[in-house]
Amino acid sequence: MKGKISHIGLVAGDKNLPFLICDFARQNNVEISVMGIRGCVSDPLKKKVKKGSYREFYLSELSKTISFFKSQNVDTVVLVGGVGHAKIKPTFDLIRTFFKLIFMKNRYDGILRLVISEFEKNGFHVVGIQDLMPELLIKKGVLTDVLPSLHDIDDAKFGFEMAKKFAKTDRGQSIIVQNKKVVAVEKFSGTDELINRSKKHLCGTGGILVKVLKPQQEQRADIPVLGVNTIKNIASAGLNGVVIEADNAIIDDRENVIKTANDLGVFIIGSDGKFF
Repeated sequence: MKGKISHIGLVAGDKNLPFLICDFARQNNVEISVMGIRGCVSDPLKKKVKKGSYREFYLSELSKTISFFKSQNVDTVVLVGGVGHAKIKPTFDLIRTFFKLIFMKNRYDGILRLVISEFEKNGFHVVGIQDLMPELLIKKGVLTDVLPSLHDIDDAKFGFEMAKKFAKTDRGQSIIVQNKKVVAVEKFSGTDELINRSKKHLCGTGGILVKVLKPQQEQRADIPVLGVNTIKNIASAGLNGVVIEADNAIIDDRENVIKTANDLGVFIIGSDGKFF
């Protein structure tokens, strides 16, 4: 990526991605300070940074986060990890954000843009994890030894088109398809909840998960991610595999994700909407 980074400020949610950023900083001799989101951040993350460079704040305490990063001489901010279990407390930041969101159509993406805007107003450069680690981006093709059947490919073609149409509604970015029929769509609770909910709508086994990027999605803070838990849930639901948009999504812990998929008989396809 363009520009030299001397000190990363990491806003860390849950799961594995925050650990990858810490590893990136260590391997590239870049300083890092971490703001862990209360209710989300994994406790061992604090051991990844030097003493005094780790704090935990509520998701609604943006001003405190900015002050902490300024005191640490941070120049580049990265926001990664899920925030579904974040703890919230009433703050002036929260009230101000609420009134701004009233006038926004897409409030979830609106929150992300407001947060990024506040960091940028205070002189920070905000980047996505894919800007630092482009090797995490999912490329076009089949990633697994497990291959899709011709029937799966038919579902994939149909599902990708339907997922793109659904994404335009701003309600979500993932759907479940079986026999060229959409059986369930994503809600705010996320992809894993979608998979679990789809079980009661499936006709026996088979079907696929399709996950794409929403139009105008703020990729610096909300790029689609494929992880081990999703692969396990796909297998548990009896789905055959997952299609995820190539070059617009990342894979968390690639080696483990692909091994788990192969072990469980789940295929992974990166696609731009065109299939073999």
